[in-house]
Amino acid sequence: MVNWIVLFLYSLLFFVAVCNVIAQYSRRKIINAFMCFQSAFILYYIFIPIVVNIYIKISPGQLDGFTQTISHADSYDVINTCIYTMIAYSIILFTYYTKRPSTTLDFDLYIAENLSENQIDYWEKRICSIAVAAGIITLIIGVAAELYIVNSLGGILKALAMGDRLRAFGSDRTYYLPQNRLFILILMVSPLASTYFFAYALRIYRRFSLYLLLILSFIASTFYLIFNAGRLGIFLYISTFLIDYVYRKSKHPFGFVGLLLILGVSLLERLDDLFFYLSYGYIKLSSPGIISIINEFSFPYLNLLNAFKINEIYGLRWGVDFVSWVINIVPTRILEIFGLTKVTSQYMYITEYYSRISTASGGIPTDLLTLGIRQFGVFGILVVSVMGSLLCKYIDKLIDKMYWKRFAFIALRISSIMFIAVAYADLDSFIRNRYDMLVILLFSIAASKIKIQKSLKV
Repeated sequence: MVNWIVLFLYSLLFFVAVCNVIAQYSRRKIINAFMCFQSAFILYYIFIPIVVNIYIKISPGQLDGFTQTISHADSYDVINTCIYTMIAYSIILFTYYTKRPSTTLDFDLYIAENLSENQIDYWEKRICSIAVAAGIITLIIGVAAELYIVNSLGGILKALAMGDRLRAFGSDRTYYLPQNRLFILILMVSPLASTYFFAYALRIYRRFSLYLLLILSFIASTFYLIFNAGRLGIFLYISTFLIDYVYRKSKHPFGFVGLLLILGVSLLERLDDLFFYLSYGYIKLSSPGIISIINEFSFPYLNLLNAFKINEIYGLRWGVDFVSWVINIVPTRILEIFGLTKVTSQYMYITEYYSRISTASGGIPTDLLTLGIRQFGVFGILVVSVMGSLLCKYIDKLIDKMYWKRFAFIALRISSIMFIAVAYADLDSFIRNRYDMLVILLFSIAASKIKIQKSLKV
């Protein structure tokens, strides 16, 4: 009886949330940070619980991994998790729409009505030079890091073969690289940012040199994505440019976006098998397709079911995880000079907890709502919901000031920050692994300041 009530509540919330996303898209015809944030929230906290609970009912003998652990959850935790989800979504909507103007700035219209051709030319030259400079810097850093890693691991093929092992939870990376050189692994993500910078510059001025730099950055980015073996990273990198193309060429792009999502999900298991084969030289035995896909997306729901039990064992974090990234991104050798050590990341505690109650292997990421509960208990749900919604507000204001049709790939890249943050909310892990997105966000902030302030002085 409890499960049916929970399924009804989740289904009702799913209907309301999807209708809200559709209504938001219908008003603006663009994909912004709040749409990405809501989409991830719906996927991980509403749709997956519905699918998991139905699957547990109809196929109790085929459970595996996360779904098997979820099937042992108490009815009390299942009901509370549903209530917390409804509360969080309500807070997110209320925060985002409070004091938000009903009409947003259309920068295309703003330029046509307020700026002369000379002023527009000034802005384009200014922003193009910044994009090229940022692209060259990030490309040089990324290529230098990749060359060092390739040389240290014995060549390109060996580096690709060892990528999954270096990325695996619990692996001793000092076996492959010196302790004081591990930070170079973080720098390898830089070419991803350079691709967006050169593509941005090319939308303003078409130059052969920019095309050449774009190709080089794409090659460097491809090597990193294969080496890092991150399926979500590959999907987001490719999809931003594909969606950008479709929005410029098609009058009905939303159908393509849906098709792309379905294709991306269907390729998840195949990419996982490919990366495993590159690393270990043989094909692993996987769970049946449907249960494997469900498990891929169910860890935030599992975390939320167990968040308060984790607190009972390890205690509250009291906001430590909001600031610990400042220390954790600093190389160990530098911290030792000042007598400091790295702060244990939140996902380590979650992973240790599941190692006690299940056979789960690998690291378990910290999702957004669990992050809040781990900091301040129930009050933490309010904190992270408000913080996430306000960050969406800020990013969407930046997107409102962009040429959406001309630079959609940039807007999509910074919007995808909010999609990732729902399931992967550990700040220090995010900054280490996704700092290319933050660099692009800083560039977007700089661009918005130039176009509003400096170009008007000409």
